[in-house]
Formats: sequence, C-alpha cells, structure tokens
Amino acid sequence: MRLAYLVCDPGIPIGGTKGASVHVASLSRALAAIGVEVTLFAPKVLDPRIPGVEVVEVPVGPVPSGPAGELRRIEAARVFYEQVAQRLEGTECDLVMERLALFADGGGLERRLGVDRLVEVNAPVAAEREAHFVLEYRDAAEDAEARALAGATVVAVSQPLAEWALARGAATAEVIPNGADTSLLDPARWGAEGARLRAELGFGDLPVIGFVGSLKPWHGVESIFSAAERLAGSHHSGLLGVGDGPGREMVQAGLARFDGRVTAVATGAVPADAVPSYLAAMDVAVAPYLPSASFYFSPLKVAEAMAAGKAVVASDFPPVRELLGDCGLLVPAGDATALAGALEKLIGSADLRAELGERARTRALERADWVGVARRTISAAQSTKRSASPEGARAANS
Repeated sequence: MRLAYLVCDPGIPIGGTKGASVHVASLSRALAAIGVEVTLFAPKVLDPRIPGVEVVEVPVGPVPSGPAGELRRIEAARVFYEQVAQRLEGTECDLVMERLALFADGGGLERRLGVDRLVEVNAPVAAEREAHFVLEYRDAAEDAEARALAGATVVAVSQPLAEWALARGAATAEVIPNGADTSLLDPARWGAEGARLRAELGFGDLPVIGFVGSLKPWHGVESIFSAAERLAGSHHSGLLGVGDGPGREMVQAGLARFDGRVTAVATGAVPADAVPSYLAAMDVAVAPYLPSASFYFSPLKVAEAMAAGKAVVASDFPPVRELLGDCGLLVPAGDATALAGALEKLIGSADLRAELGERARTRALERADWVGVARRTISAAQSTKRSASPEGARAANS
C-alpha cells in the first residue's frame, strides 16, 4: 500500500518532542515496518529522519500563534492542500490519512485524486483550542471540522472521540488507542544507562517517582508535589520531572518548597531518543490528570511507561483504565491524598513495583505496540473499502 500521511497543523513539527510529534513519527515508522510506503507531508520539519518514511516539508509561510494567526492558519491550510494535491497528482497513491487539525477540512483530496481517505482523530480540535487557549473564528473551525469528518472513515484514540466523530457525520469510527515502541523501550536495554542517570542526578538508591511529558495545565503535575509533601515526613523518595511547557514556573516553585527535604530534579525538555534512559531511571511513573467531564486522551506517557516495565499510577478515566488494565494503580483525578496513598504503597514495596512493571510490560507487548496500532489502522481503512464495494455489500447481506 502507498499511503500519504497529512499533518496540516504547523504546531506539530516532525522531529519534535511534544506528544503529537512523537505520535506521528512513531505511527509513520510502524507503518513503514509493516510494508506500507509512507510519504509524510507537514508544514514544519525539524528532523526528517524517520526510517523507511519519505518526509516532505510543505512550505505554507509563517503562522503566528494565538488569535492573530487564525486567519493565517486558514490560508495556510488551503496552501497546504494545494501543494499536497500537486505533489500527489499523477502518482500511485492508495490512501490519504490525515490527522484532524484546526481549520483543516481535508481539501477535497479524495475527490480530486480519486483515493480513499482516513481521518485520524486525537482530539476535538476546535473545542480543545477554545477551552485551553483562544479561538476567535470558532464557526470557521467547526465548519472545517464538519467537512473533514462528513462521511469519513475515522480511527480515534478513545471511545469518547469515536462517539464525537460519529455525532459529527463520520461514516465509521474505530477505536485504536495510542501505542509505544516496545522494542526501543525494552527495559533490558536501558538498565545500565538508568543506573548511571540515577547516580548523576543524585538519587542513589532512593525509589524515584517520575513524570514525563509536556507541562500542560490538565496534566496535573501540581498534584505530584502535593502528594510528595504528604510523603516527605515518612518516606524517602526522589522526584524526577522530564519535560517542559506552560507549567515550568509552577514546577520550579514546587521544587523550591521542599527546601532539600526531597531529592527532586526537573530536567526540562530532553531529546526523544533520551526518554528511554530517563524512564529507566524511574521506579514509578505518574500520570496525574486533573478532573475532566470529557476526558478523551489516550496517554502516550502511560503506554510508554508500560512498555518500559514501570509501575504506573494514573488518574482513573475510562481510556486510561482501558489502556492500563490491572497493571497499575488508578486513583480519582485530582485527589492528592489518594495519589499519596498509591505512591506510598509502591514506595514501600519493591516487590509490588516489580510485579506491576512486569505485568505492564507484558500488556504493552500484547496490546500497546505501535506496530499493532499500524496494522489495525490499515485494517480499518481496508475493511471500510471492502464493505463499500459490491462484493463487500453482497458479503454483508449474505
């Protein structure tokens, strides 16, 4: 199969360290690994090196952030689709797969090129933008979203997103949660490097509680500090934060308030290829999302911690529960007392940490590997094509 993967969002650079960039690179690499010929189109490329994947930077001009950039982003989407269409016309392309993005409506490529189209839904992009940032041109964003989803074959990372897409006109929507590179994150590969990092960062033999991710408000990193405050008097442990983002100042303030009572280190952003070693330096990985009436994420940080064989403590939402199963500890979102209790349980038992880590690693191999995600993604596209054909219709009615 020859697949064009479209990432119209200029805020998702190829080769970047944010979760969306990791998702795109990981899925592209996995698709190539199963024999799909992938050409990845994006307006911003920091590093084009993805094994087996042709990466094409599509220049759309500068796109300012915030409200000032919305009209420019609408125009940039039009320019993006036109350049992709020109590149693909006359070529052999079997499937266009597009990551749903703000103001991106699909550009009518399936009609213009005569190919099948698959929409990858990772968030309700217009609503998310309005909730967490500013969205001046909401009607334009929602109209583009509706055009992108109308009659589309959709793969969504969670059940809430699948239902959301169907309610907005998608023809089909299959739930395929995010994955992890289980080969890369194999704990057997990183033990020595993890031990070196622990020593370098001053943790020694302390159990290390860790967080990996962008410091967005909904990630709930503040609750880790609140839980650690409760533990400081009775349990000795270390805190390791890996990542950067809007919560940087909050993290620095949180570290300062321990006043040496807890060994705590915040690294800031690290290269994607360094993440496995930092995970190896941790004993417990935490994903303390805040309360939400519409939690729709499929957390990469949870899948990667599982693949790295770590004991995981995470906020209890259906998509997290589905991903983690019984291989970690779930706590009510935003409940620092419950989080402290779960961490205390794990800090106090190396055997329990090891048991949960082994189970998490096994579950990741079975259910959360990017190659499996890639196979299910292609199967979703092919099954829709089969059901739309006369032979598929006869088979469905027989």
